Amino acid sequence: MKRQLVSALAVSIALASGFSHAAFSASQPNIILMLADDMGWADISSQGGKTPTPNLDMMAKEGQRWTQFYVASPVCSPSRGSLLTGRVETKTGLYGSTVPVFFESDPDGFPDEEVSLAESLRDGGYRTIMFGKWHLGSQPDGLPTRHGFDQWYGIPTSNDLWHTTAPDFKTLLSAKNPASPEAFASARKIQMQQMAVPDQKYWDVPLYDSYRQKGRYVDYQVPGGLRQKDFTQDITARAVDYINEQSEKPFFMYMAWPQNHVPIFTSDAFIGKGHNRYGDAMAEVDWSVGQINNALKARGLDKNTIVIFTSDNGPWLPFDKWGLSGSAVPLRDGKSSVFEGGQRTPFIIKWPGKIVPAVKSGLGSTLDILPTLMSLSHTEHAQKDLDGVDLSPALFGDANSPRTSVPYFYMGELMAWREGDYKIVLNALKDGKPAPLAAPLLYNVTKDVSEEKDLAAAEPERMKSMKLNAQRYVASLGEKKAPLFDMD
Repeated sequence: MKRQLVSALAVSIALASGFSHAAFSASQPNIILMLADDMGWADISSQGGKTPTPNLDMMAKEGQRWTQFYVASPVCSPSRGSLLTGRVETKTGLYGSTVPVFFESDPDGFPDEEVSLAESLRDGGYRTIMFGKWHLGSQPDGLPTRHGFDQWYGIPTSNDLWHTTAPDFKTLLSAKNPASPEAFASARKIQMQQMAVPDQKYWDVPLYDSYRQKGRYVDYQVPGGLRQKDFTQDITARAVDYINEQSEKPFFMYMAWPQNHVPIFTSDAFIGKGHNRYGDAMAEVDWSVGQINNALKARGLDKNTIVIFTSDNGPWLPFDKWGLSGSAVPLRDGKSSVFEGGQRTPFIIKWPGKIVPAVKSGLGSTLDILPTLMSLSHTEHAQKDLDGVDLSPALFGDANSPRTSVPYFYMGELMAWREGDYKIVLNALKDGKPAPLAAPLLYNVTKDVSEEKDLAAAEPERMKSMKLNAQRYVASLGEKKAPLFDMD
């Protein structure tokens, strides 16, 4: 019913505007949205990366590189949910108050009442396809093909779930029957050891080829499941083939590599190509970016294709001692943290001949991708209560970004708040859950990118004003939706 209503809305808008569906499509650019997994702000060469990333550097040269771009949450599932809805997690329920992400056996998934970016583009005349990691629901009604994608070839969760030998984390994290601290620590130790020295046999992640045929959904599970070391090669080849098959109808491709996330597997061709094992994975993702952009150029589609590259959150730093983590240096911390290294991510956007090449220092957010793409594609989005803003004024000239503040959410709580150059940190994790700080922190994150100097005592009036604005912001969001990730 939701899709029928959205489709009807798109048709009525087209007719009211005097355009046929074909006329709409003729003026619409193709869109490729690329999302890395656990990739740090400093993992591209132009931002200090130790492993060369020539293809991402070329994208940045041909388009815009934004140096202050944020995700809505510093961990996978809520970040991806906000990217695809343009809405913060408390409005959609795509968060957890006891666990941070979806687990494989969770009965919930992407809410049917939410309208995804893919749904609006499809209803606006686009072919839609996804390759890679979803992590927004493992049950049939939560899969990508139920939420706007014509096709999906990929995995429903992270590549570190579906353990074959490690304990079941759904049971360990149950709120009704929680595991003892000793049992949890033992399970975590086994998991860490397996991810440090990975073997395909430790995980049995399902791989789906999902599509709709004759009015019915087909969710074909590929025999053998995810072959970790070959997956980037696999989805890259499929993405190139898809580009080569395109005709006049515009397409939207969502390319979501899981490869930078532990357990890190790299194809044989890229072993030893980076500065460490994580660097090998980064080099292969960069190669994949190059293959896709080269395919666009070979087909003469590059000048009518918007290509975006970003990451779902910052680097998973506990794995750095094994050479399995990216870097956000000089930013502070990484994944699961609301300091800058957790939520400030790489962002590159290009559209040759349209988007003005530049390095932008204005604020941006993955919340803004949906409204921006709606504007650039002349497509309507049925959900009007968005938390993103249209960044297109800043893409076509010297205009500043229209975004002036940034919310930092984690596990359903506003953990930090940024206005202009300043940021306050209101909450911190205590025993794995958000808890208010006795004394909130204040930083000038433009001058102090590493967040080393707390200015709370020196600027009490600014602190007071920003705390009040943060409270007003939370109040403006309305009633918080119940969390979908929790186990009970």
